[in-house]
Amino acid sequence: MDTIRQFELHPSQLSYEKVNSLIEQNKKWGWIGYVFTPIFYLIKLSLITTCLGLGFFFSTNRFNFNAFFNVAVFAELIFLFPILIKLLWFLFVQTDYDLNDLTLFYPLSALNLVDAETLPRYWLAPLQTLNLFEIAYWFLLAYGVADATDFSFKRSFGLVMSSYGVGLVLWVVLVMFLTITYS
Repeated sequence: MDTIRQFELHPSQLSYEKVNSLIEQNKKWGWIGYVFTPIFYLIKLSLITTCLGLGFFFSTNRFNFNAFFNVAVFAELIFLFPILIKLLWFLFVQTDYDLNDLTLFYPLSALNLVDAETLPRYWLAPLQTLNLFEIAYWFLLAYGVADATDFSFKRSFGLVMSSYGVGLVLWVVLVMFLTITYS
């Protein structure tokens, strides 16, 4: 009787046929991720650059897209660390995990301070965004803006808060709105 129960599926588990079907679909359509990932990052970096450039334009009447694009690319490297931490976490620390654990885990974020499974889904994006790497990103952006312009670090940080910060808040609100609308 115990051996029969071993093979019963829990409602959250997928059948063998469904897993095989998903793997085959991934083999067939996986190349799309390789195409759209660079496009996604190019759009993301362009939007961040536009925010910084417009903030700089409103304060000086000058606009330099290339300098701010380089700043955005440099600062974006900070987000490699949470990816690496997440990889190492699930390889060595929490080796028994499911897809839900992978989705809800973001290192050093406010989401780790609450029980994410009991939260409404629309709170996941803001709590994941509120993390130490995002704060470091703001400081790297401010450092890059100060380096690319004749602004002091304090003025550069103010420019980052008033341009990128507003863009980030609008993005998080949009994601929350879409989550509420489509869930």
